[in-house]
This record gives sequence, C-alpha cells and structure tokens, in this order.
Amino acid sequence: MINPIRSFNVKVLGWFWLTLLVCLLSIAIPSFILQQLDDDDHLNSKERRLLTSVAERVDKHLSRHQDPERLNTRRLNLLDRNFPYQMMIVDNDLKLVMASSPVREHLLERFESKRFWYFMQSDHPRHINLEWTKLIGPVTLTSNADWKLILWRPERPRPSDLFRMFPVWGVLAVFLVVTSVMSWLLVRSIARPLTRLGQAFNAVGQGQLQHKIDTESPASPDRQYAANTQFARLFAQFNDMTARIAALIQNQKRQSADISHELRTPLTRLQMTLALLRKKSTDTSIAPLLERAEKESELLNLHIQRLSDLTTMEARAIQQGRQRFTLEALLTDLCEDAAFEAKASNIAWHHTLIDASIDVYEEPMLTAIENVVRNAFKYANSSVSLTCERTDQRVVIRISDDGPGVESDELACLTKAFYRTDSARQGETGGLGLGLAIAAEAVRLNNGTIQFALNAPNGLVVSLSFPVV
Repeated sequence: MINPIRSFNVKVLGWFWLTLLVCLLSIAIPSFILQQLDDDDHLNSKERRLLTSVAERVDKHLSRHQDPERLNTRRLNLLDRNFPYQMMIVDNDLKLVMASSPVREHLLERFESKRFWYFMQSDHPRHINLEWTKLIGPVTLTSNADWKLILWRPERPRPSDLFRMFPVWGVLAVFLVVTSVMSWLLVRSIARPLTRLGQAFNAVGQGQLQHKIDTESPASPDRQYAANTQFARLFAQFNDMTARIAALIQNQKRQSADISHELRTPLTRLQMTLALLRKKSTDTSIAPLLERAEKESELLNLHIQRLSDLTTMEARAIQQGRQRFTLEALLTDLCEDAAFEAKASNIAWHHTLIDASIDVYEEPMLTAIENVVRNAFKYANSSVSLTCERTDQRVVIRISDDGPGVESDELACLTKAFYRTDSARQGETGGLGLGLAIAAEAVRLNNGTIQFALNAPNGLVVSLSFPVV
C-alpha cells in the first residue's frame, strides 16, 4: 500500500500548487513592500479635479470664516449624491482638525504611522488605503498653510491594487524565473533517482551482479531515495531482479562445474583404456585410429579444464581476496615471458607500463591479460604490443596485433563461450573458443570492461579498462 503523502503523483501535484503560490508571493511581497515604502499611486483626472474643487471651496469658506467648526458639507454642497467622498482637515502635527463625518478610532491611530507621515509629506496628491479606508490628498490649503485637506471613504483594498505596483514585464519576469527554478528543482528530484537507476543498470550490464541500490540502510548514500514510495519500490524490484539473475547464473555455473567434474571420471577411464589398448595391440593398422582417439580425448580434457576454470574462477578469486598492485609490478613478469615467446616465434614485441595502482584479484587479472596476449601471438603476422595509459579515474591496457583481424560484425561475439570466427575454425590456429570468454569473466570480476576494435591497417585491438585507486 503506497503512502498517499509519499506518492509521486501527489508530490508532483503539490509541487505545481507550490510553484503557483511561490509565484504569487514573489510578486505580492515586493509589491506590498514597495507600496509601504512609496505609495506612489497618482490620481486620475477625475479624482484630481474633484480634490481641487473641494480645496477651492474650503479655502473660499475659510477666507470668510476662520472657524473650522462652522465648515460643513451642507454649506459646501458636498452632500450631493454624486459625491463619493467625505473630507477631513489635518494639521502639520498630524492631528485631525475637522471632518465632515465621524472618523473611526482605528483610523485616527494610524495617523501616527510612518506610512501616513510619508503620505502627508507628499509633494503631489495621491491615494492610499489605510485601515480599510481610501484616502485622497493631501492638498495644502492656501487660507491656512498648516492645514491639509484629505478626502476619504471606507473602501476595502482589492488584490489588484497590490499587484498594480508591479509592472507587467516584472510580473512576467518573476513568473518565468520562479517557474523555471521550481521546474528545474522538480526535474532534478526526478532525474537523480533515475540517474542512479541508470548507473545501477550499467553496473549490472558490465557484470557486477552483486550491485544493489540500498535504500534501507541508514549509512547508505542511496537512503535519500527512500522518501519517494514509487522509486523505493522500483529500486526494490531492481534488487530483486538482479538477485534472481545472479542466482540463475550461479546455478548455471554450478551445473557446469558439476558436469565438468562428472565428465572427468569417464574421460580418465577412456584415456587409460586407450593406453592399455595401444600397449597390448600388435595390429599396426589400428595405430592411426588410436592416435586419433588419444588426440580427441586430450582435446576433450582441455575443454573440460577450460570450462572448469571459467565456472570456478569467481569462487577462487573471492577466496584469495583483492590486493593492491601497480601495473608495473603486476605485469612485469608477464611481459618478460611474452618477450621470450615472441623471440622464439620471430615476432616483434613491445610493451609500455605505467605506475598506476589498482585493486584486483591477482589470478583472474593475470589470466585475462595472458589469454589476450596469447590470442594476439596466435594470429599476429609480425608484431604484438601492450601499452598502458591513464584516463581520468581508470587505466586502459591495450593489446594489439597485426594479424588478419575479424569481421566488424563479429566483434561483439568474441567473448561468448565456444565462439570461434570462421578463420579460427578453418585455420591451424583455431582454439577452443574459451580464451576470450575466460578473459571477459576475469575482467568482470575486477570491475573492468573489455572492448574490441579493428586495428589499422589490419589486426585487432583489445582494450581492458580498470578503475584506479
């Protein structure tokens, strides 16, 4: 049962609404701050004419009657039904001098705020909304320079008034920036577990069947992906799949090892029978047949030995454990032996080693390189070379020859067990088809990769890549 809160669909939907909320807040908060700091809302022409007309009437009345108490809306004809405002006069000390109708106590308290002070110090009329009241002004009265006229009416602020502080291009810019950042964060949160899953698939594809995505152990770096139920379940299914594949391959190897073991007993008896028959037989006509039978039995014995090496290599390697070597120390003896064999075969041998450290199983590592080198000697015409180089965090060992090479469509099949090219089947150099398969298995055990490419102008290049420490 998937926890709805940890559901991927719910998170995506929640992220969508969160993005909209962040967009609104990114526009509303700066607009509110600008409004608090500036309130630079100019009046429209109608409001400006109305404010000017009322100021003239108040000044005209005050020029005849200096007592503001005698000033009322009836005498100034301000009670017209089309007149939407009340009026008030405020002095320089922000004290209410008079008002055409009672002013709420909460509004009077806001006269002491900085926002109202900035409003009163404005050099041009404008409007603000204070305590659910719209104020228009101020206008200094010519009859009394200490008094300022303000028109007011109860009015709730509208959300659109808040956003008017932001220009259209600003709204679009904030929307694009916020949605881009939030979308990038969402895509990143989705891509990270998918990237991790891709790395896991790549590791398994290279033969690391024990590779797992551990989302349960607190110390595991993959623990961060356990927060999403769908991905956690996907990783669990991946681990189950790799475990099944590893068990299947292990059973196959065990069966192959058992078969190899069982075949050795009858094969040994067959060889003993052929030896007794050759010793006791006096018929010279069957000698060629005995030689042929002995040759085939030896070939069969070699097949069984190589197959046993292939199936038991991993168990022997794990028993011995990994060790740290430099390429120079690990491959010096092998290269010296190769140079000796090359001289005996009249083949030019060249090698270049580097001082890079790697953690490997020694026996499989040497077996892999030796099989590739012997395969190169088998098909080379005049020269074989082994070179090492370091690229980023890996070392690459390249073994090349100038032999006939293979067809380009056969490169991907060279590591298959018992696979032999057409030239190998027909020529005298044809082997069993297990040498490169054993080399590929040994490379896999050491977390490496093996690649084949055609050499120019002819021949084959085998690249073995391993991580450095």
